Amino acid sequence: MAIDPAFENVGQQPGMEIWRIENFEVKPWDKEKHGTFYSGDSYVILKTKKVNNKFEWNIHFWLGKNTSQDEAGAAAIKAVELDDSLGGVPVQYREVQEHESTLLCSYFRKGIKYLEGGVASGFKHVDPNAVIKRLFQVKGKRNVKARQVEFSTNSMNKGDVFILDSKPNIYIWVGMNSGRLERMKATTVANSIRDETHGGRAEVIIIDAFNAAEEKNFFAELGSSGPIKDEGEDDAQFERNQQTEVSLWKVTDAKGKLETIKVSDRPIKQEYLDSNDCFILDAGKSGVFAWIGKQSTAREKEVAMKSATEYLKFREYPNWTPIQRVIDGGETPAFKQYFSSWKEAERTYAKNYVGPVAAPTTEKEFDVRSLHRKSRLHAKNFGKAVSFMPDDGSGKIEIWRIENFEMVPVDPNTYGFFFGGDSYVLKYTYLKEKREHYIVYFWQGLESTQDERASSAIWAVKLDDELLGRAIQVRIVQGRETEHFLKIFKGKLIIFTGGKASGFKNLKDHDTYDVDGTRMFHVCGTDDVDTRAIQVAEKASSLNSDDVFVLETPSATYLWFGKEASDVEKDMGRKVVSYVSPDRDPILINEGEEPGEFWDAIGGKGSYASSRNLPESPLLPTRLFQCSNASGRFRVEEVGRFRQQHLDGDDVMILDTLDELFIWVGKKANEDEKKLSFKLAEDYIRTDPTERDHDNTPILLIKQGEEPEAFTKHFKFWSPDFWAK
Repeated sequence: MAIDPAFENVGQQPGMEIWRIENFEVKPWDKEKHGTFYSGDSYVILKTKKVNNKFEWNIHFWLGKNTSQDEAGAAAIKAVELDDSLGGVPVQYREVQEHESTLLCSYFRKGIKYLEGGVASGFKHVDPNAVIKRLFQVKGKRNVKARQVEFSTNSMNKGDVFILDSKPNIYIWVGMNSGRLERMKATTVANSIRDETHGGRAEVIIIDAFNAAEEKNFFAELGSSGPIKDEGEDDAQFERNQQTEVSLWKVTDAKGKLETIKVSDRPIKQEYLDSNDCFILDAGKSGVFAWIGKQSTAREKEVAMKSATEYLKFREYPNWTPIQRVIDGGETPAFKQYFSSWKEAERTYAKNYVGPVAAPTTEKEFDVRSLHRKSRLHAKNFGKAVSFMPDDGSGKIEIWRIENFEMVPVDPNTYGFFFGGDSYVLKYTYLKEKREHYIVYFWQGLESTQDERASSAIWAVKLDDELLGRAIQVRIVQGRETEHFLKIFKGKLIIFTGGKASGFKNLKDHDTYDVDGTRMFHVCGTDDVDTRAIQVAEKASSLNSDDVFVLETPSATYLWFGKEASDVEKDMGRKVVSYVSPDRDPILINEGEEPGEFWDAIGGKGSYASSRNLPESPLLPTRLFQCSNASGRFRVEEVGRFRQQHLDGDDVMILDTLDELFIWVGKKANEDEKKLSFKLAEDYIRTDPTERDHDNTPILLIKQGEEPEAFTKHFKFWSPDFWAK
């Protein structure tokens, strides 16, 4: 395919370039107009960024709602030409007016502005130097946009913000039910109209509850004073609601004609993709992806985007449904998130591990393989929220067990001993910057009843309320303890079977934790401080060659080392023995050298796993979601390329780091949003298609203005004074 001369040497510097389709040709779009689009036109947009000394490109072709079919087709063709000029590696996006992707919206810090008109559609462009009265509606919950609307009060409502561009003034009319971000964006748009259209000479006048004196002049300019509708279109509907339907389809011309064949519904695995073909990933109304296999035919590659567009008609999806084109080996996180498993070319298990991994100070040569072993230890103990480390774990701890829906204090002598049939609430106090800080953990055993789990969450909220809402609340599920939680107990964390409801008692005598005097413990951890031991069934199938186990019988205690267990794990096992079976010297056993008494104690020899199958979920970037019930229904929306200013104090936000889930509660979030936040987080995890530990991911609830470093480090720029200013 011939490359348009306009695309020569483009994409060689970070930044953005835009072209408009004019008579089937691409014409550069003035940088001063970036973010302004005419509804009768089509555009091609190239975003270039430099990552690790290599360029990455995103190509978007934008279609106005009144653009002609010819212009839309030309934009798609020119996007392919631009893609080819850059080696066929960019990601392509099809964008439709008022339904743009969050990625495209994030490029324009001043927002997107729509104007009526078009170069080839018969519409007449607005002359930016002429004084023509225009009315803009500023709308959106997250991706706020300004669109030109009919010059009449019929276009207005009290739920949005409107800008009246006239001479000599520019008026901002603030609807009493409009959102905070709409008001902020309206000021930005009005200022840009003043600077671009009026040469900076117009005055921007805001009309709200604090300055209603100019309202009469506003309506005089508009030619009418009402009535004004109470509400307009719902913001969440105006933007795009995400759907959870996902399926994979193959596009092939193997039989001489192009066919679309369904491959799979959820769960979708990477292995279903074949480099000899092209595929369509259907994520419902959230979007459609065209995946281009490396060995697919030239025809399949050429018509991939066209096939995806035809697929919208086949599925009866709206024409504005986003389409994204990705290539084999260059898949985006947005694409990979829908796959249950994904083998990365270069996988780093300890993605969020922030602790130092240093070479020994001795003179002997450093063994670089130890770094891989450390990463594997973290992978075997995934879900530990290693980034959340507010202090060294040396603060004060208080523990209560849930009994009959009440909190009952636990004997401090048994701190660190938990029962899988129970749920607990813990209050942790530590000093930071000469001020007391608090963490309220609620730990839920796997065999704990639903009532006990619910009670632990309720009591955690009550305890936080007693602390005037200053605590961080953290949900912990048995076996997925966060690193900070483990450090509190300094390696003395033992999880026993049974619990209060099952008749077991928390007796100090170590031989009374099991009715027959025989117990087996699985040793987990990455060092001697964050170690834990979990009681497992006393049978051969509980063993694993990858790990270390403690077996206590009435007459002896055995420490069993699997063939693949590391030296660090073996040292942890020796420490655990001193807790679960004190006053005994353990008998050390390497796998394959077990005496008959060992097998007799666990019911005889049997098969067991020879290694640990580590998860291969996609490595995805940290993601931010906004949760709100302002419209009467609880809604969730993802925020693209997020910054601190995207944290909306009127709502609840979710930050997903894969290792843990943060719930951020704005100071002005309503009570319903606060109450539903934990349930929403649990539902969000449960519907995640990747092979994460859906039910046991740690959830941390934090408050606006009290953000820990584990949260703020995920934001490119963070100012502790942001809320005060």
